[in-house]
Amino acid sequence: MLTAPSDHLTRAADAVAAAAAAPLSAKRAMLAALLIDAAVDARFAASGEDDVLEFRARLAAGSEVLGLVFGLCALRPDGPMLVTEAVEVPIADYPALRTEDLMVSLYNGNTVMRVRIAVGEARHDAHAVLERALGDLAEI
Repeated sequence: MLTAPSDHLTRAADAVAAAAAAPLSAKRAMLAALLIDAAVDARFAASGEDDVLEFRARLAAGSEVLGLVFGLCALRPDGPMLVTEAVEVPIADYPALRTEDLMVSLYNGNTVMRVRIAVGEARHDAHAVLERALGDLAEI
């Protein structure tokens, strides 16, 4: 029995929410990325198109964040990967921090740990990418 694309999107949305609830869990972030990737496959299967690679390339061209998710899920040694690293937080941004992050930042030189997607030297907040990728996929 085939699962509807909307079911895959719901699973991906649940995983993105679970990753956001555990912001330092690279494991949950990766699961969310994989479920977004699976939801794309379900969309392709329902689309009636013939070429999955062309379908994915078109989506990646239209959405930088979906392209990041596709690259992350491909697990290539030279591709995007999840990293957990310290990120500097400007004092002006302190009011927006969660209490836990504020306390960590105060004792760690204005830095907090974040799960990020590393692409060479470039860094992207993993949770922001996942949220945007989910939104872009929902609009397709």
